[in-house]
Amino acid sequence: MKTLNRFLIFLLLVVSSHVFMGCDAMLDVDSTRMVTDEEYGNSTKDTLYSTFGILSQMQKIADSYVLLGELRGDLLDVTEISDLHLKEINNFNISKDNPYVNVYDYYAIVNSCNYLLHNIDSAVVDRGQKLNLRHYAAIKSIRAWTYMQIVLNFGTVNFSEKPVLSVKDADFSNVMNFDQLADALIVDLEPLKDVELPNIGRIGSYDVRYSYFPIRFLLGDLYLWKGEYQKAAQEYYNLIYENNLTLSQQASSSWNVINNTIGTSAILNWNSVLTLGGSDVISAITCPTQYGQRSDLDSLNMQMQLRPTAQALANWDNQIYFLSEQSNSVGDLRKYGSVWWMNEVNVNSGNTNIFYKGDDEAEHYYIMKYMRYRQNETETYRPLNIPVYRVALLYLRYAEAVNRLNKPNLAFAVLKTGLSSQNFADEIGFLSSEIDSISLSYTDFSDLRFYDNAGVRMRGLGNTQNDTTFYRFATQANMQDSVLYVENLIEQELALETAFEGNRFHDLMRIAFRRMKTGEGDESYLADKVAAKHVNNQSAIRTKLLNSQDWYIKTGN
Repeated sequence: MKTLNRFLIFLLLVVSSHVFMGCDAMLDVDSTRMVTDEEYGNSTKDTLYSTFGILSQMQKIADSYVLLGELRGDLLDVTEISDLHLKEINNFNISKDNPYVNVYDYYAIVNSCNYLLHNIDSAVVDRGQKLNLRHYAAIKSIRAWTYMQIVLNFGTVNFSEKPVLSVKDADFSNVMNFDQLADALIVDLEPLKDVELPNIGRIGSYDVRYSYFPIRFLLGDLYLWKGEYQKAAQEYYNLIYENNLTLSQQASSSWNVINNTIGTSAILNWNSVLTLGGSDVISAITCPTQYGQRSDLDSLNMQMQLRPTAQALANWDNQIYFLSEQSNSVGDLRKYGSVWWMNEVNVNSGNTNIFYKGDDEAEHYYIMKYMRYRQNETETYRPLNIPVYRVALLYLRYAEAVNRLNKPNLAFAVLKTGLSSQNFADEIGFLSSEIDSISLSYTDFSDLRFYDNAGVRMRGLGNTQNDTTFYRFATQANMQDSVLYVENLIEQELALETAFEGNRFHDLMRIAFRRMKTGEGDESYLADKVAAKHVNNQSAIRTKLLNSQDWYIKTGN
């Protein structure tokens, strides 16, 4: 810990002296005026410059966020030609010089946030609006999310709200575990949850509004991890309601229908959910190369250093696509958009695409979510965007919370039918005891804004709302068994919908810790799933992961 603290002092001092200096270059702004600390936060322009500097730092951890969240999970794997650092993450044996596991990059973001928050005047009024208060809340959202990543990956965090500007400022005595950090962040964020985050437009192709994290989403996650499920459900619901966030069927992929039967061509809309400005992305880390940071995910992917696991492919391949009782097929169309077969054949006809699945061996696939897309006939590519929060993830987290409030039918409806009073009509016998729109507002989906809400599964598996044969809530012996049954379905749906986006290992951690706390399971919940992909050393990985302390990265390696 002493070694870590010495490095942090050095790093944070360097960052504090340079990060805001780099913002002007990023924005091509000329200025010869020196600004004192006291003056600094009083200028909205200076606040914006500093914010862009922090966002540039966020780009620096994009690869780390994804690789730590996915390579340690059960859906993403390395290959024989992967570099040593990727294999270290995959095998839970990380060296101190691993470039993807640099905790200092995370603390640098925190310190830059602290510096800006320390100097910004959130009470400044411009034309009747507290504009700086909105930026203040936005920076606090980035700091809170970054602190959460540190503690989830490294087990503890050195918590401070003061910027380190000199050696005497450095105080590393306030070490917190997740519960302690969550309590501190909840107190910090609760007063700001109704503050509208700023929308300051674009810098080139960089749409800044996606770089902030909705405070209600952060609070929901903190409560979910702490096991305060009603508070989590309420925060998720309020975010959904206040922002009209629904799961539109327009973002669904579907097989074309010929004479009421599934045809041989498909309309592939689901992959659009990863696009900034689409219907699904709420927050993202965007990685435009012109701002001094780069992401290696695309190149690692195209070099075949990353691949989906056999388990990941089987998750999509083994689902039942449902058109009607008379016509169904095998396979989840969300596979297309998540992965790309290296010899895939595409035939385009208007808005219809037909794709050849080919050999399902994992080594023949790219991760489509990590690919940069050509914008036009030139060599210009759309920047790689790493979605952090999506609408589908929001609904799945909501389902996870309400399920633990003994509302498994309501949670199951998130997956199968979608949340609206129209969709509840056929299931009202099951749901009536779980919905109380008067005393439990987070169960009220009667408003017209929810009219077109679809089930998460409907995005790649057809008319699941009408399926009474293949995907249904199987009767369980008691409420505890029902909750566990639906929680398993939610975990599987997370794999189908959000694979490779950076959440997987922490999703498994959260469910495992919950079951360990309630006596419903132990470390094997996570260990078995992750070890299954390690064909050559499955027993050794499982044994290692049966110790939950080994779920965290050792900073002293």
